[in-house]
Amino acid sequence: MTTVIGAADLLKFHSGLKISDVKNWEQVPASAVVQPTALMKAEMAAGEARVQQQKTEYEARKAANPELYSPVTESNVMYEANVATLANSEIRPRIDYITNLIQSGEAAKYSFRAANGDQTTTSIHQFLFWLQQRSQELDDDGTYSPDIVLSR
Repeated sequence: MTTVIGAADLLKFHSGLKISDVKNWEQVPASAVVQPTALMKAEMAAGEARVQQQKTEYEARKAANPELYSPVTESNVMYEANVATLANSEIRPRIDYITNLIQSGEAAKYSFRAANGDQTTTSIHQFLFWLQQRSQELDDDGTYSPDIVLSR
């Protein structure tokens, strides 16, 4: 069974107040208007008081800690991962990155924080040294090499 909608049906459906009728926008049907009760007025006043209280608290927090609420904050501190917790596959790329950072002169623009186990440093060169030590440990398989010369 199919239903056919004709032009007359569409006109019946679309008759009445339309959003596109600009001249009727300000008119509200009388049945839609509800006069607020005393309870409704009290709830609205309580809500407005809560909003005002929250605004006051926010302004107080903002005044006490302006750095937390500034719209644009830039940090010049570079935090690097703990060398001891880095995955083996992350060591070589990190060495390359830090080396390039030092050689380009960009490292001088930042304060630096890093760690190797329990040790901490503020030196990017110390961090690079730790990375290189870790890389050598990965490359060392513990076997004797003829290139090693022991001096006594």
